[in-house]
Amino acid sequence: RIEMALPTLNKQLQASGISRRTFLKFCATTASLLALPQSAVADLATALGNARRPSVIWLPFQECTGCTEAILRSHAPTLESLIFDHISLDYQHTIMAAAGEQAEDARRAAMNAHKGQYLLLVDGSVPVGNPGYSTISGMSNVDMLRESAKDAAGIIAIGTCASFGGIPKANPNPTGAVAVSDIITDKPIVNISGCPPLPIAITAVLVHYLTFKRFPDLDELQRPLAFFGESIHDRCYRRPFF
Repeated sequence: RIEMALPTLNKQLQASGISRRTFLKFCATTASLLALPQSAVADLATALGNARRPSVIWLPFQECTGCTEAILRSHAPTLESLIFDHISLDYQHTIMAAAGEQAEDARRAAMNAHKGQYLLLVDGSVPVGNPGYSTISGMSNVDMLRESAKDAAGIIAIGTCASFGGIPKANPNPTGAVAVSDIITDKPIVNISGCPPLPIAITAVLVHYLTFKRFPDLDELQRPLAFFGESIHDRCYRRPFF
C-alpha cells in the first residue's frame, strides 16, 4: 500500500498566504450555514486546522457539466481555494490535466493510497439499461461507480441527477437512468440536489465531514437538513391562507 502524506490545512493556508482572521471568518460562515452554535466555531477551526486535506474522487456520469460549472463560478470559496486549501481533488475529468489511461491511473492510485479514507463525489445519473449508453475509458458507469465506491469512506451525490435520477430518468427513461443510492446501498450517502446545487452546500458538507468525521444530519431523502430542512415558503406570513 502506498502512503501519500497530505499537508494539514494549517500548513496549506500558511503557504497560500491566507491569514488566520480570514480562516476564522470562513469557519464562522460555515458554522452558521450548518446551523451550528457560535461556540462550535472554535472547535471547527481547531479540527479543520489540524485535519489533513481529504482525497476526493469526482465521477461524472450522465450529466450536463452544470454541477461542475456551478463550482467553477463559486466565489465563497473559489475553485482554487477549494482544491488547493481544503481538499485534494485527485480525479475530476473537466479540470484535471491528465486524460485517458493517465487519468484512470490517477484515480486508482488515489483509491489505493487512501483506502477507506477518500470521499467519492458523483454527478450525473447512472444508466443501467445498457452499459454502452455512458462509458469512461471503456468502463461502464455502473462498473466504475461500484469500483470507486468499494473503499470510499462516504459518497456525496452532487445535483439532482446523481441524487434522484434527474432529467435522464424522465419518462420514457431510455437509458434506464437511476440515482447513485439505487446502486450503492452499503455506504453513507449525502444527496445535495439542485440543478445545479449550491456550491456552498457542497463545501459545508465537506467541512462538516472534516471536523466531525461524519456527514451532517440528513432528512428522509438523505439531504443535509441545514440546507433542505425547510422551504422559504415555510416562513411566509401568507402561507396560512393557502
